[in-house]
This record gives sequence, C-alpha cells and structure tokens, in this order.
Amino acid sequence: MISSKLVELIENNADELARRLCKDLLSREETKGYRTLSEDLVYKRVHDVYSNLGAWLGKDKYTSGEIRKVYTELGKKRYREGIPLHEVILAFMLIKRHLWLYVREKQFFDSAYELYQALELNNNVVLFFDRVIYFVSIGYEEELRKDKG
Repeated sequence: MISSKLVELIENNADELARRLCKDLLSREETKGYRTLSEDLVYKRVHDVYSNLGAWLGKDKYTSGEIRKVYTELGKKRYREGIPLHEVILAFMLIKRHLWLYVREKQFFDSAYELYQALELNNNVVLFFDRVIYFVSIGYEEELRKDKG
C-alpha cells in the first residue's frame, strides 16, 4: 500500500517542487539544452509529473503499456527539440531527487510505520522513473534512427 499522505504531500506541493526543479535544471551546465525551451514550458512539464504522481503510481490506472506509450512519445519529442538524451535522462533523475529531498525536508516520518510506507513509495517511484527513462530512451533512439535513415 502506497502512503496516500506522502503522495498527497507531493501532489499538493507540485508548484513548489516544480519551481525548485526548474531553477536547478535551467541553471546546470549539464542540462543546458533545456535553456532553449521557455521556463514556463519546462515548469508545466515538471509540474505535470509531480501533480499526477499518484495516478502514475496507481496500479489500476496506468499500466506499463501506457507509461511506454506516453514516455516513448516524450523521448521522440525531446529529440526533435534538440535536447541531448543524457540531459533528458538527468532531468528525470533530478525530478526524482527533488521529490525525495522535499519529503525529507518536511520531516514526514514520525514512526516506523510511516518510514516503511515511505520506503514502499520510494520503491514504486524508483520503478516508475526507471521505466520512464527506459521508454524515453527508446523513443529518442527511434526518432534518431528515423532521422539518420
């Protein structure tokens, strides 16, 4: 069981999380490709991930097939935008990292049970982002091959 309180914390604070991530993402040399996009667009994309995290993690609502479809298309889009694949992957790693830094900052864990729930959520978040990165890479590489072929 994923802690609904933790998911709510993340979704309810998607605005703050997205602002923090945008500041980090757009200021890093390792992700300078994102500077070609408007800050509003980057914010919207990151905000969507955070505000819909519960839906993406819900086992009944989204299958890995839907994750594959959405994020393979996203990989193709990032290729067409000219953002290097390593930057796209780092962006998702940063989204995940900022999520956990925020949860830790809020000192959410008062009991062993809440810590257990956080670990369970962490496992699901890691699995989700691993799938996202894998499918984004597939889409990106498909678009690259199409361009070269």
